[in-house]
Amino acid sequence: MVSESQPSIEHAKVRLLAGPLTEAEDPALWSQVLVGRDHLARWFAEIGVELVVHPDYRIALLRQTTELERERRAADSGKALLPPVLKSRALSFLESQILSYLHEKLNAAASMGNHQLVLLRTEVHDAIVNLQPVAQRNREAILTGRIDAALKKFNDYGLINDDQIGTQPAIRPNLVLLVLISRDELERFNTLVGDVVATHSHSDAGDVVEPDHDPVIAPKGESEDAIRDE
Repeated sequence: MVSESQPSIEHAKVRLLAGPLTEAEDPALWSQVLVGRDHLARWFAEIGVELVVHPDYRIALLRQTTELERERRAADSGKALLPPVLKSRALSFLESQILSYLHEKLNAAASMGNHQLVLLRTEVHDAIVNLQPVAQRNREAILTGRIDAALKKFNDYGLINDDQIGTQPAIRPNLVLLVLISRDELERFNTLVGDVVATHSHSDAGDVVEPDHDPVIAPKGESEDAIRDE
């Protein structure tokens, strides 16, 4: 017969490698993370991963350290460079814009004690369209289609949920967004957005402008609802 004993620290390690953990999902495992936080942080650091625990939002997750950080650790320990534990999937520039916007809206709501922000899809559409260079905004139907495709992807990742306000379709960003994206990442990305929009503000109409380099914000593991700066 299967034992009903409480989860161990090893259970916490395995669960965190699978993706963000919330107290609501598994209170017993969340307690194990809090009790063993120092041990978990050291253990994950040994394999090049950072443990992030947000006690207010009751969320714990992992962030892949940068290659530079792993190289430094390998040099200090005299060991071979570890490959990344968490795989990455790059986001397009437009997708990164949407996540940045959702993060800012959710952060503003959370600062006032609202952890259940719901946004009309039309509100998101309008906000993201208005972030594009002026010459691109007359292609609203194409932009809206790309925004909806991005929102579907984020729903699949567990970053947002579908909702409604009355009879109108809406989305509900999850608090995990506030833990996944650091303020430094957002500042760098918003600076990049400003540079791109300024550079292309007088360009001819065409597809949505994408930078020549990778976006600042990208999701982490294949099985994780996480994003990070690559």
